[in-house]
Amino acid sequence: MRVTKIVSDLLEFARGKEPQLMKIELNALIAHAYKQLSSSLNTAKVRFLQENEISQLFISADPEQMEQVFINLFSNAIEVMSGKGDLAVRTVTKNNNIIIKISDTGNGIPQEAIDKIFEPFFTTKEKGTGLGLAIVFNIIQKHHGDIQVDSREGIGTAFIITLPAGKEN
Repeated sequence: MRVTKIVSDLLEFARGKEPQLMKIELNALIAHAYKQLSSSLNTAKVRFLQENEISQLFISADPEQMEQVFINLFSNAIEVMSGKGDLAVRTVTKNNNIIIKISDTGNGIPQEAIDKIFEPFFTTKEKGTGLGLAIVFNIIQKHHGDIQVDSREGIGTAFIITLPAGKEN
């Protein structure tokens, strides 16, 4: 399974296909991504909190690629929390952008690793490929967005994704 995961990540990174944009409801997509992940990971001791400024938030995005972004970030969070803690997602609109903040109560990322986490093949995990966050970064860039990280060792990590709001919002 590990080899399959590595090959899959490598192919996804190398392929880097262009997004197939369509109108999607972001909050439902986030909830669905977590539900999908919880069927393959033990999330019994993870408290998933979803706070949405607007109950239905439509964006123009590739649903598969955005789902992959959330699954990668959620699985990393669950792993660093050792399967227990709070995983919170907050969506807000600001200045014609949609801001998605995904935060966990894990151990945080060491300060010396912060600048490298989106680089291909960089990993702090014993069994990591170093491609998950690089794929996330590429997908967000192809959606004309931005992703930042705010991490404090011993407290947790937050990934802040900014995407352009669609005409529907």
